[in-house]
Amino acid sequence: MSQVYSLKCPNCAGALNLLGGGRVQTTTCPYCKSVIDLNDNYKVLYNFKNSVVPKVPFKLGMRGEVEGVEWTIIGWIVYCGEYDSNDMWSEFLLFSPFYGYGWLIYEEGEIGFSKRVRDFNLQKWDKNSSTVFYQKGHYLLQNEPYKASIYFVQGELTWVAKKNDKTRYWDYKKTFKDSLNIEQSNQEIEVYHTKRVKAQEIYESFGVEEEQQIIKKRTISEKIEEELEEKKPISLYGIIAITLTLLILLLLSSITSNTILNKNIHGDVEYGFKVQSSAFLNQITIKSSSNSILNSYEFSLFKGKKKIFYINKYKVYFSKQYLGKTWSHASIGSKIYLRLDKGEYLLKAKKITKVATLTPTLIKIEERVIRNAYFLPLFTVMVLFLLYFIFKQQKFIYPIAFGLILLGIFGLTSLFFIGLGVLSIAYFRKGSRND
Repeated sequence: MSQVYSLKCPNCAGALNLLGGGRVQTTTCPYCKSVIDLNDNYKVLYNFKNSVVPKVPFKLGMRGEVEGVEWTIIGWIVYCGEYDSNDMWSEFLLFSPFYGYGWLIYEEGEIGFSKRVRDFNLQKWDKNSSTVFYQKGHYLLQNEPYKASIYFVQGELTWVAKKNDKTRYWDYKKTFKDSLNIEQSNQEIEVYHTKRVKAQEIYESFGVEEEQQIIKKRTISEKIEEELEEKKPISLYGIIAITLTLLILLLLSSITSNTILNKNIHGDVEYGFKVQSSAFLNQITIKSSSNSILNSYEFSLFKGKKKIFYINKYKVYFSKQYLGKTWSHASIGSKIYLRLDKGEYLLKAKKITKVATLTPTLIKIEERVIRNAYFLPLFTVMVLFLLYFIFKQQKFIYPIAFGLILLGIFGLTSLFFIGLGVLSIAYFRKGSRND
């Protein structure tokens, strides 16, 4: 049990209790919302009186267990995204007299447990790198680096936090539950190791009332990823269900797509379009007659006033996902797959270099697209698993025949994808010497 210290707010004389140990530098009065400096004669540094406090299931002073350690919630910070003021999440500072400090990260029913790590080699870290290694683990950049600012503060913190203070984030993901987060504020860079935890268990441990518990529903892909990570056995019925689902998706892929924009352009243009559903991918097809014409353009997507995507010969950016490299300088076209939210968008095509464009460039956007390149390999693997289970259940003992069947399916699938690859390269590189 940690010791409790008391003091009076220098602004409103309200009684304050301190729970967080010797490293706490500030506390926020729950009555007048004043931020008080505990190291400078209880000076009032800032006031959050006019901030609208968001509703969250956790409160200061709650105690509960995370990973077998009892923690007390002593502080609370609300962050908001750089471009969207409604994009908010909460970080609750935890304190244990024996284990120090940690964080509960809460966002719309998802909860993570985060602790600062000091054995990550920041000197070898490259801000532009899409991969990092930590404790023999390989982490991939989950999204483009992004910025957020402090919207609201309550309780005790181990540093001075002011409204609108900005932080830049790099989120690297290892598995469904395991991520590494690098945060830069002012001149300081900190690294945190975060594990996604089960919301229900955390709610029960911290005594959150049932009507205040919010649990985010898992998507099918998240459930499969979580099951594979926990090494749960997959039943025959599960494999049959997945196989049938993939087969249905393959059949639907030929009939579901819908063209929402199809234009031939010669210069700077703007076109509006509307995405009706966010359940599937959106495909953007760009095709020019030569690589010099393609390289002279930059294409951007806006939702409202926010630029969410752009691509040119130097770089590609998407706010929701790291896309890797842009098209090669020898290409005459490109296909980009994005998952866009439902709503209205604006496409802007802009010339960034002066190149004569006697022939038009095609820009085409389709919605409700299913990438066969994703589902066909999965479907093939599921069929192989299904055949294996059927042979195992029926107790067939013809390993040579079974091996030939698998080899035949694998060979036909490989030839099919090699053919697709050749056609794709020919299509996008044809005419690259025309400039």
